[in-house]
Amino acid sequence: MSAVRPTGPLDRVAGAHDAAVLAVARRGEPVARAGLADALQVTPQAISKILTRLIDRGLIAESGSFSSGPGKPTTLYRIVPESRRAIGLHLTSSLLHGVVADLTGQVLERRSVEIDPRQPVPALIADLAGTARELARHGGGELLGVGVGMPGPVDPVEGIYRGSASSADVWRGAPIRDLLLEELALPVHLDHDSRAALVGESWSQPGLLDHAALVLAEEGLGASLRLDGVMVRGAHSQAGEVGHTVVQMDGLPCPCGRRGCAQVEYLAALAAEDQEQAARVLATVVLDLVRLVDVDRVVLGGRSVYAHHQVTMEAVRRALDAGLRAEARVHVEVLLSTRGIDLIAAGAACQVLEHEYGLPSALVGPETE
Repeated sequence: MSAVRPTGPLDRVAGAHDAAVLAVARRGEPVARAGLADALQVTPQAISKILTRLIDRGLIAESGSFSSGPGKPTTLYRIVPESRRAIGLHLTSSLLHGVVADLTGQVLERRSVEIDPRQPVPALIADLAGTARELARHGGGELLGVGVGMPGPVDPVEGIYRGSASSADVWRGAPIRDLLLEELALPVHLDHDSRAALVGESWSQPGLLDHAALVLAEEGLGASLRLDGVMVRGAHSQAGEVGHTVVQMDGLPCPCGRRGCAQVEYLAALAAEDQEQAARVLATVVLDLVRLVDVDRVVLGGRSVYAHHQVTMEAVRRALDAGLRAEARVHVEVLLSTRGIDLIAAGAACQVLEHEYGLPSALVGPETE
């Protein structure tokens, strides 16, 4: 497996402007210097410096030109998707799904293997590393690292899977990041599956999801938030645990000790093949999120959502229409993730890309000539 070239981040101002140009270029259409200068509100001379840096690093390339009258033709520039790639792994209690994605987040190849939730941590790391090595054979360009998305509490700073309090959770407390780093000699990023999913959605659609929530229905219910373009993690990296918000007073008992939690009610409805009730539970969660954090877009994803997406989308839209009727000027768009089974794995890969080339939360100052 190829090693990462130690490019490292540039100084904060230059790196922020480079990332901003890449974000514009990721939208797909070739761009001109003047358009970039307007979008970033910097001088054309500054854009020239930024483009020179990005071209030197192989991230941006010229893409033809056009003439709009007398004078020199206008040169267009495009992102070079094949210049960088990252691996994303999505781990559940029974399945490991992995992808390798290019610089735009486009999936180049995928792999899936069944996982025994009772296998010890060394065997789990071997499965993760083996899948990553297989995926590393696909695509070109610099391999930046590996992202891992997992359900349940995760400490992304320490790279530890916190897991559940169940004695059957043999992976709880495992330093997944460090063990995988030692195995692969590549940077490794570990995070909650719903956060990885939202990073993937926002990376592939720059600027669209700056005030958004993603609600994920996989083995349970989870959510992630992006406000003012920044991912919200919370004091204990557990922001978005909507599965344990109560939707039914005196409802079904939940392993967390409460009754009527959204997750247990949702899973019970699915087990009873009552898709309408499951959709109503999910719709309640979405409305509560919108009321609480004031987002303008909600993305729905996960296996059970895809399986019943029509009834789910309709229930969520009805709930938002009814719940926000008093706020006539408030409009929330509900989107279905188009990534399907790749949602979390692709998002984990995009977390690697964002770590290298994502926009900082704020610019320090303008870049000058």
